[in-house]
Amino acid sequence: MDFPAFVATMRGRRLLHLGHVDADCDALGSAYALSCILPGDVGCAQGLKTSARDLAEWLGLAPLIDPDPAAYDYTIIYDTPSLFLLGAPLPARYALFDHHVPGGHRFSNFQSRLADGAEWCWVRPVESTCSILVDLFIQHAVPTSRPMSIALAAGIVTDTGWLEFANAAALRRLAAVLEPSKLFLEDVWAAIDSPNRRSSRRSAVLKALRDVRETLVGRWSILAAHTSSHDNGFVVSAALGRLGADVRVVAFPKNGMAMVMIECDGALVEQTGVNMAAVAAGVAQAAGSSHTWGTRPWGRVIAPLPQGELLEQCMAAIAVSLQKVGAVQVQPSLPPHKRSGGASPKISR
Repeated sequence: MDFPAFVATMRGRRLLHLGHVDADCDALGSAYALSCILPGDVGCAQGLKTSARDLAEWLGLAPLIDPDPAAYDYTIIYDTPSLFLLGAPLPARYALFDHHVPGGHRFSNFQSRLADGAEWCWVRPVESTCSILVDLFIQHAVPTSRPMSIALAAGIVTDTGWLEFANAAALRRLAAVLEPSKLFLEDVWAAIDSPNRRSSRRSAVLKALRDVRETLVGRWSILAAHTSSHDNGFVVSAALGRLGADVRVVAFPKNGMAMVMIECDGALVEQTGVNMAAVAAGVAQAAGSSHTWGTRPWGRVIAPLPQGELLEQCMAAIAVSLQKVGAVQVQPSLPPHKRSGGASPKISR
């Protein structure tokens, strides 16, 4: 689509720049960056993830929570593949910037369900929505201020797992957005990872690791834990990965229900073809819930069950899925320190 024509058409309208539920740095960063070109309110449903709150604070931005699209002339939606993740009524007229297309993530089977209804649409299988805007800004010589550059870089950094899964194209875009403003990665970290957040993250990991549970299915290890929030779920899952888990399962409270995040190692997907989004969908169906989404290496499910019960159901479903692809022996689920004769395992650094 014609980006300059879109910008010209949108000028002078009362705009809402709308990110997805629990907006992350990619949703917030892309919304903020384009709002600097097309002024309007920036908002999302149900709040922000911790890194996005840090970014908003650094930007001096106070995003609207649960804004009503009907109060605006036009809505521009970012990083949102479905109405469920939009968390608001679908606007009558909207534009869409989104990267949820099969192939956009590693092993992704995402498909944007909002693209067909958009009057203006930029949906491409790249690593982040911010990447789409970086490409458009470069193509059309749109200058970026220092705050815009930080916002765009934050979306690329976090949507590539803090660069763990960044490919060469992602790194080129990151350089293209940082170098003109004479910025470094350290500047991005400072904007999205505050000292308070680092302290909270350490505390959450230590609490979760006190009662980690492990199930072995053949040679595959499933580690599971509880934590206190969605934000902490990501850092606890990463900690379980550093302990050597092939599959990480983390439960926490969410909007009066329980939510479970399932993450598995890319090698497991490549070797077995397991699909954790399908596992999550099966658990959700059995629990009478429609709140589920994911890709092959990860799944999410929210259900009106106690956390422990939903966690157990997810672990059982993962074990069944692994058994079907050739891992046949399931060992009892026990905390690792109990399996090792009472002594906590030592972690090498």
